[in-house]
Amino acid sequence: MKNVSKAMAICFFGAGIISCQTPSTEEVSSKPATEVSSPNVEKNTGKLRVIAMVNSDSILSQYEYALFLRNLLGEKTMKFEGTLRQMESKLRTDMEKLQSDAPSLSQFEGQNRQSKLIRAQENLQIKQEEYTRKLMEIEQGYNRDIHNAINEFLERYCIDKPYEMVLSNSDLGIIRWADKELDITQDVLTGLNAEYAAQNVTEQTGE
Repeated sequence: MKNVSKAMAICFFGAGIISCQTPSTEEVSSKPATEVSSPNVEKNTGKLRVIAMVNSDSILSQYEYALFLRNLLGEKTMKFEGTLRQMESKLRTDMEKLQSDAPSLSQFEGQNRQSKLIRAQENLQIKQEEYTRKLMEIEQGYNRDIHNAINEFLERYCIDKPYEMVLSNSDLGIIRWADKELDITQDVLTGLNAEYAAQNVTEQTGE
């Protein structure tokens, strides 16, 4: 049971780093001289380097699709744990029954029932391992789905933006400090949830 419960401690991993469009040389050359001297300019190539960031903790705690999948995983976990509890309860009942019946059982009957209990206990352990493995596989699949959804959105989001790179940050992330103007988390969240809501409406309409 403990192994299965661990699977509930899900931590969906969102977008890491994604490359976005790089402004053309013409766009850079048309900038005023005061902007060209900005630290964001690579003097040797003339390329404007614009970096943005998203807070992955905020994305994963407020992205409706991620919350939906988290709830699904929780439901599957509860279902598996319920099955295991039923198996444990039956095993415990059968063990208590064997103990109470032992004085009146023949040696053959006692050994036969004891063998069944051993097989039931082994089957319970196999189920625990099977469910733990299944939950890990489901969680990994959900992680991939969320990661892909975020990256695909950022590809579209960055088409008309000057960002060359979008970094992922979290409360315990490697980005120790960044100008708040680089944070596009709220814009990305708004876009992600709008697309998810529109997709749900389309799916419900098609049913």
